[in-house]
Amino acid sequence: MRQLLDTVDRHPGATFAVLAIAVSWTVWIPALSAIDGPAAKAALIPGAFGPLVAGAVVTRLRGDSVHSWLASTLSWRRSGRWYAAAVAIPLTVTLVLGAVMFVLAGGFGDGTLRPAVTAFAVNIVFATVLGGGQEEFGWRGFALPHLQSRHSALTASVLVGLVWALWHAPLFAFDIYAMNPVLYAVSVLAFAVILTWLYNSSRACVPAAILMHGSINASVNLPLQAVGGPSTLPVPFGGLLAGGFGFVALTLIAYYGPQTLSARDAVTPTWTDGAAVTRDGPSGTDHTEATEV
Repeated sequence: MRQLLDTVDRHPGATFAVLAIAVSWTVWIPALSAIDGPAAKAALIPGAFGPLVAGAVVTRLRGDSVHSWLASTLSWRRSGRWYAAAVAIPLTVTLVLGAVMFVLAGGFGDGTLRPAVTAFAVNIVFATVLGGGQEEFGWRGFALPHLQSRHSALTASVLVGLVWALWHAPLFAFDIYAMNPVLYAVSVLAFAVILTWLYNSSRACVPAAILMHGSINASVNLPLQAVGGPSTLPVPFGGLLAGGFGFVALTLIAYYGPQTLSARDAVTPTWTDGAAVTRDGPSGTDHTEATEV
């Protein structure tokens, strides 16, 4: 047991990744094996709390306060511009992709635009609360700050993105997601970089990351529904998605650099004993201050 706890203490990020996948897959695989049709999507909700559960368990095993971790994760008092950015960036990319798809598909489908917009209004609430946003307690609330204590912000983003993409594997295996898994993984890596920028820029505002995650999940399918589905496009929808958000991610990397991906320092855990709040890059000095993803 002591050896196990030592391993968890030395490698919290890796332990979190294994546990998050184990918890979610243990729920999803039996459920999706037994349930078909629309009910299968409802069965995804309990498993989507795997990252949150993993973050809490690893925090407890390391001897840190779960209450302090949750309090830091739920800390929401930041400038309103970060919440505005959390919605504006996904919507801007979606509008650009919508214009591209409109041209490629030769217009909107018959009677598809109004239902798509109505669905977005409902989905942004659902996706933020239960359809993806709750994952952020784990991805940005736990994994990213721990990884940034050892790696650059870009490397930490890629590591989180790879685990995040792999975590979704059962949804492809059971045909819940129809997108090409490689293009999906590229999209998730781009999302991870953008969310790291938001997290570090906003001084670890996980609620803003939750809102951005929900906004992405609610908006990305909107133009696809409006043009009548993927069959109306001459190119894969996943390629357009990866290209649009990949462009934003590459722009952030080029402008801010890979060390912190923001104008501020990279944030490391604030809830651990003797933890530093921010760190200036991987070798810096500690300071005391169709688809869903």
